[in-house]
Amino acid sequence: MPMSRCPVQAQSSCVKEKLDKLKSMSGSPGPEDVPGLYCATGKAKCGDLDPKQMCQCGKCEIFAKYDLSHGKPAGYFCANGKAQ
Repeated sequence: MPMSRCPVQAQSSCVKEKLDKLKSMSGSPGPEDVPGLYCATGKAKCGDLDPKQMCQCGKCEIFAKYDLSHGKPAGYFCANGKAQ
């Protein structure tokens, strides 16, 4: 599922800018360039995400493989800091 389909990111201009930049980037992007990494890199990099929308993290194979539903915050991006 493309990141742009995530309801939390749907109205984010920050996410749109980062996705557009990724399309034109050569080489490996840094964590700050990828809007969907969220807790893997600490606090979410985009401040205009909509936490009232439902996350779809449970559909991600990596989410299931690493049993991320038991982390905190469970099933949501890290608006307040790094996951534990």
